[in-house]
Amino acid sequence: MLPQLPRWEQVAKIAACGWRGLLRQRGVAGQEPWGASSQLTFVTSPCVRRRGPPEPEESKQKNTEPLKEWTLVVSPFGQLKVRLPCHVTVGPLDPHKYPDADRVFVTVSGQNANPCHGADLDNVRVKYDTEQKEMAILSDDMDSTASVDVRVPVKFDLDIKTSGDGCVKIEKIECESCRIETEKGTSILQSIKSKNIDIQAKGGKVISLGTLQGNADIHVSQESSVDIEKIQGSTVNISTKDGSLKTKYLYAESSFLSSAAGDIIMGNVHGTTTLQTKTGNITVDSSEGFLKASTYQGKIDVYTISQEGEVDLKSQNGSITVKVPATLKAYLHLSGSKIDVSPEVQLQGTQNVSRRGSITVTGHLNQRKEKEKYIKAETQNGTVHLKHQTWFQSVKLKAPS
Repeated sequence: MLPQLPRWEQVAKIAACGWRGLLRQRGVAGQEPWGASSQLTFVTSPCVRRRGPPEPEESKQKNTEPLKEWTLVVSPFGQLKVRLPCHVTVGPLDPHKYPDADRVFVTVSGQNANPCHGADLDNVRVKYDTEQKEMAILSDDMDSTASVDVRVPVKFDLDIKTSGDGCVKIEKIECESCRIETEKGTSILQSIKSKNIDIQAKGGKVISLGTLQGNADIHVSQESSVDIEKIQGSTVNISTKDGSLKTKYLYAESSFLSSAAGDIIMGNVHGTTTLQTKTGNITVDSSEGFLKASTYQGKIDVYTISQEGEVDLKSQNGSITVKVPATLKAYLHLSGSKIDVSPEVQLQGTQNVSRRGSITVTGHLNQRKEKEKYIKAETQNGTVHLKHQTWFQSVKLKAPS
């Protein structure tokens, strides 16, 4: 049996993609020419039909079985190129079984009602170019209900593109470049480490579990959403159109996250961060470093805990809530149709200016410093709220009584 990815039942419910169970069969050697370079390919027989009592029609539609498998000898550091209209799963070889990291295993699975005809296996091209060190799996008209599982060396670059409803699932890969493009299919990544991460989606979700490590460019359109557990890199750029953008942990020297109409929901944010949406809301559970957030119609809710870095918040018509720890030393500039300062917050050296229906309040939190934190919150038609918040409250915990 070849190694398989673990079942992610919770993610599968979110993604709503019917991933096929993947089984394995051993193959026999063969060789085919491709281009000007040599390729070494090991191919199995097209399909295996199992004998037994007839199954109910409903069971035939749901069950899948392996239809064809390829085993290829490759260089440890190469690239996987996929162009398919179906679901694709990519995972690492078992380093204990394959210490030389010189194999790639490909398995096509599909419905067992008529596997040979249904999956269009003759239209699947599986090749390895030894000169380019490129492993390619290509098909233009393969049955979209089939699924392809690929086991590659752990340090293998990825260039994967699916069409239609084809989903992509990747786990525990380290590479220089990771590029994924889908149409309506969901992309699921777990524990990916890459120098450059490029993900594009025209209608499917992007979900990342564990840590997504590397310089990331993630852009989705239509109602596609992005949900990332933890992302870490020098630069991070993420954008959505109508879908939400969620990140639980963000560690980056510089990051820019934007959405045309979706909400931006952030957990712990570190570094220089810019958040921008036209009609959505912006929420930041905790911010350390420079933070700039702007929205036209939406609300902004931010908890800033670091003594370093500036905070610049702007909304045209929505309210702004600024939450700070009781010990934070900062200079504040608050402007809106109404300023609401909680009684527990003691501003020093305050100045109030009213002009054309707008109120501006400036002052210091705690004692003045030569280089203190600067917090600016401006809304033209909304209210600015200033209040204290504890760390327990920021992580949704209750303080011990």
